[in-house]
Amino acid sequence: MKFNTLEFIKRLVRFQTVSADPSKRSEIEACADFLKREFSAMGFDVEISRNGLSPIVLAKRDSRGPGKAKYRIFCYGHYDVQPADPLDEWKTDPFEAVERDGKLWGRGTADNKGPSACMIAGLLNFLEKNPDAPLDVAVILEGEEEIGSASMSAFVKDRAEFISSYDFAVLSDTSAASENQIVVTTGLRGTGSLEAIFTGCNTDVHSGMFGGAVYNPIQAMSEVCASLHNGDGFVNIKGFYDNIPPLSEWERSEIASHPMGEAQIMNQLEIPAMYKQKGYKPAEALRALPALDFTGIGGGYQGEGPKSVIPSKCFCKISIRTVPPQDTRKMIELVKGAIRERCPKQIKVEFKEYEGCGNGYFLDAKNPGSDLPPHKREALERAFSAMEKCVAEVFGKKPLFLREGASIPLISDIKREAGIDCLMIGFFTPCDNLHAPNEGFPLQMIGRASIYYERFFEEMTK
Repeated sequence: MKFNTLEFIKRLVRFQTVSADPSKRSEIEACADFLKREFSAMGFDVEISRNGLSPIVLAKRDSRGPGKAKYRIFCYGHYDVQPADPLDEWKTDPFEAVERDGKLWGRGTADNKGPSACMIAGLLNFLEKNPDAPLDVAVILEGEEEIGSASMSAFVKDRAEFISSYDFAVLSDTSAASENQIVVTTGLRGTGSLEAIFTGCNTDVHSGMFGGAVYNPIQAMSEVCASLHNGDGFVNIKGFYDNIPPLSEWERSEIASHPMGEAQIMNQLEIPAMYKQKGYKPAEALRALPALDFTGIGGGYQGEGPKSVIPSKCFCKISIRTVPPQDTRKMIELVKGAIRERCPKQIKVEFKEYEGCGNGYFLDAKNPGSDLPPHKREALERAFSAMEKCVAEVFGKKPLFLREGASIPLISDIKREAGIDCLMIGFFTPCDNLHAPNEGFPLQMIGRASIYYERFFEEMTK
C-alpha cells in the first residue's frame, strides 16, 4: 500500500512540538511516540533516546537481500517547530494543516515535517517495490533543532561509531530557489550568540542632575556597537576574517544563477537598498562571509511619554555567523575582547552566552569527499551523481550548488565526530513563510519531493 504523504504530514502538524516552550513537552513526547509506532508498523527497528531534553527517534532497516549492502545511508530530519506566535496573523489554525490555494498550510509543513515526510515517503515507496534492495538505511528525527540541537549533538558524540558506519548523510532542511529550481546546499554558516550588559551608576539617576557628568551606558553601548562595523560594510575587529578562502569563480556563477536576485529581495522585504560589503554582492556575502548582527537592544525608560533618567544598565544581543575554517567560540571571544577594549572605562561590561554554538560546514561539490576513505568517497560521489540525475528528471532542470547563509551546527558535528559528509537538498522556498505566520508547503512540491527520493534510492542501487 502506497504511503500517504499528505495525511502523514497532517498528523504530524497536529502535534504542537514547539521545542522552545516548556509547556509543550507532552506534545513533543507524544509526537516521538507516534513516530515510533509508525516506523515500527513500516517494518523498521526503532529506538527512542530520552537522554536529553527531547526524544530522538532512530529507525533502522538493513538490507534483506543476500550479501552485503551496497551503500549505507543515514537520513536526518527534525519534528520540532518554531512558536506559532503571533497567532492573530494566521489565516488558518497553525496546528491543523489545511489544503488551500495549492499549499498545505500549518506550522512545520515546510520546516521540517513536510520535507522529512517526503524523504520517508520516497524511501517507503522505494522499499515497497524493492524489498530486497541492497541498502542499509537509518532515519533519525530529533526534537530540538529549532533551539540548537543540544541533545542531538550529544547523541552524535555518544553514537559516533554507529553513525560512522554509514557512508553519508541525507537531509532536506535547507531551501530551494523556487518550486522548479532545486538547490543543493554545499555549505552552512556556524552560529553563536551572546549578550553584552553595560552598567554605569549603581542606580538610575536624574538626567538633569547628572546629565553630562556621568557616562550614560546607553551612549557607551551605542558607541561600542557602532564601532564593530566600518564604512565598507565589514566587521571592524582584527582577525575576524583571518584564513577565510576567497570565493571561487564557479561558486560566484552558481550564486548569480539564483532566480531570487537583489531586486526581488528588495521588493519582497520592501527595502530601498541592500546592505553592501565591498567586493561582494549581497548574495555572495550572506553565503560565504561571516557576519555580526545586533538582534536585540534594551535599556532605559520604555513607557509612554518622557522620563528624565539616565539608566543604570542597558544591553544588546549579538548574533555571530561564521564560515569554515573559523572556530565560532574563538570568534565569540574575539568579539568580547573588542567590546571590552572599546568600552569606556567609566562603564562596566559583562557577557552572557547562550547554548547552540556551532561551527560552519563546507563540501566542495566539484570534488565531494576528497578527504574521506575510498569507499565513503565513492559512495558520496555516487550520491551526487544520482541526485543530479533525479533532480533533472523530476524538476526539469539541474540543481544549483550553493552555500546557505543559515546554520545547522549539527552537520559540522556529524562531520567532526563521525567523519561522514551530508547531501543537503532543499524543498521549501523563500515564499513558504518559515518561522513566520502562515507557513505553507506547496502540494506540488510534496508530490515531486516524494518522487525525487523514491528515484534517488532506486538510482543508488543500480
